[in-house]
Amino acid sequence: QAQAAAHLPPIAGFLYACSSVQPRIGGMMAWQACGVKACSAPVILRLGGSCRRGPVPIVRRCFASSDSVASSGGRDPRDAVVKIFNTRQRPGWTVPWQDQPVESSTGSGAVIEMRLGQGRETRMVLTAAHVIADTRYLQVQRSTDRFSGEKYRASIAAVCHEADLALLHVHDQASLAEIKPLEVAPTAELPHVFDKVRVVGYPVGGDACSITEGVVSRVEVQEYSHSLRAGLALTVDAAINSGNSGGPLVDAATANIVGVAFQKLVARGVELQGHAVPAPLIQRFLAEVAVLLGEEGVALAEAPPPAAPLCLRLPSLGCDYQSLEPPALRRSLGLGRRSGILISRVHTAGFTEEGEATPEPTMRRGDVLLEFNGFALDELGFCSLFGRRVHFAAARDLCIVGQRVPIKVWRDGQELALEHTLHAGRYLVARGQFDVRPRFFMCGGLVFQPLSHEYLQGWSSSERPPHLQNLFLRGHLTPERTEAVMISTILADEANAGYDSGWVGAPVVQAVNGQTIRNMSHLIEVVAAERAKAAATGEESFLAFDVLMSSGPFRLVLPLAGLDDANARVCSLYGLPSECRSHHYVLEAEAAAQTTA
Repeated sequence: QAQAAAHLPPIAGFLYACSSVQPRIGGMMAWQACGVKACSAPVILRLGGSCRRGPVPIVRRCFASSDSVASSGGRDPRDAVVKIFNTRQRPGWTVPWQDQPVESSTGSGAVIEMRLGQGRETRMVLTAAHVIADTRYLQVQRSTDRFSGEKYRASIAAVCHEADLALLHVHDQASLAEIKPLEVAPTAELPHVFDKVRVVGYPVGGDACSITEGVVSRVEVQEYSHSLRAGLALTVDAAINSGNSGGPLVDAATANIVGVAFQKLVARGVELQGHAVPAPLIQRFLAEVAVLLGEEGVALAEAPPPAAPLCLRLPSLGCDYQSLEPPALRRSLGLGRRSGILISRVHTAGFTEEGEATPEPTMRRGDVLLEFNGFALDELGFCSLFGRRVHFAAARDLCIVGQRVPIKVWRDGQELALEHTLHAGRYLVARGQFDVRPRFFMCGGLVFQPLSHEYLQGWSSSERPPHLQNLFLRGHLTPERTEAVMISTILADEANAGYDSGWVGAPVVQAVNGQTIRNMSHLIEVVAAERAKAAATGEESFLAFDVLMSSGPFRLVLPLAGLDDANARVCSLYGLPSECRSHHYVLEAEAAAQTTA
């Protein structure tokens, strides 16, 4: 027995004992959790590369008791962590009227308690947004090695894709009654480097809840791969693998949730760099959910949430900026002992996503942002937040969309105190689109789409058409152009005879019959107006599309005569909806018709 145990690596928190157990095929040692026993059995055991037959001890690994786990971490967090089963179907961004095949994925989540409406409390599952993105059917299950393996139906109550956070409502609330919810650490409690933490969840390879342990190695602003947006994140060296996403990162001393695991860095020479959404961002998400749900929270505690979940956004500063690290650049601006960041470009569409006009931007190109919401910025954009030095983007994300925040800028040799309204982020090339349908419009076999990051993901970043990649990286949102509209494919028909069919290089539309195109809705309006004009005159008319390809400008022309018949043929042959457009623009047309009436 002593010799057999000597071959075992030391494992902290475990006891070793001997027992009788059937070996695995090939004579490999079998490990089980058990009580302490000792006996021997005739088996084949590999030790030191040789094979022995006869009565030898089989060593079993005995887990430390739950009492010892509780004493070291306050409580066993595995009780309140569930496995999430997502049956999802993603839209076809390159063929926008079709869906991709149905697929399944798994993730993790923590049961927490939410106070919603009239002080009522309900239990929900906190997870990562990418775990439940594009879902068709959700289920949750507790750890099968300790509880029943029954799965329970769940729905999305709220989601914020930019912060990669989501809340799930479990339909059978009785299934959560015996669970003691985990608590989220207070907003002001941000872990320090060297703090010991545990990642709890269900990585691939089993249905039992898994725990890995490590320390916080960084606390800084990182890019969130799900939304392509920078935000505050914890970096830990505890293993985070596929399936851990959405699971809690808990304080080893208190078992409070200090983060939600959401990604890890995968690259040659990189190991043990997992990231988690920190508690301040989680608390900000939960607080906004509680406010926006309001009275609906009363019903939510007793019934499934509505089909459309609450979708939250994070605020954007609405501009591009650069650091002022070079001393010569600071001197040229006459800052003296002041510090801040230089506003290099202001983004504005002139109206919000809801169609409301926006006032002139508070900040201007060439301004130096000195303070944001009371936080003084240094030349790299860092400020003091939660007792440490982090990029001011962390302070920005603690605000809400529509909030007016005080700022100080250096403009034309003067220091100005202003109020700046924070809007949701908007881009010329959309990104981070989930749980939505792609938008498209078809005319004479030409399929038009707004360019998006999801469309570009059909190529690796090094193989993307350069004119599209340039728009993605450098495109600028202005009132004159709020979307980059492209021809994603040509569906062959006699109306477009003479042009190539299929993918034709994704040319970007510049103008239709001489009118500069602002966005997809504007393109549809221009086409409709040109068709109405042609019908009124009865003369032979055409639609001339001036586009920009990788090789330069190009023109495509469609005859307006017989266009209805051509559209009907194309829809029938290629399986498009009879309206020749996605439901977004069908609804817009109906709303416009009602307004006119």
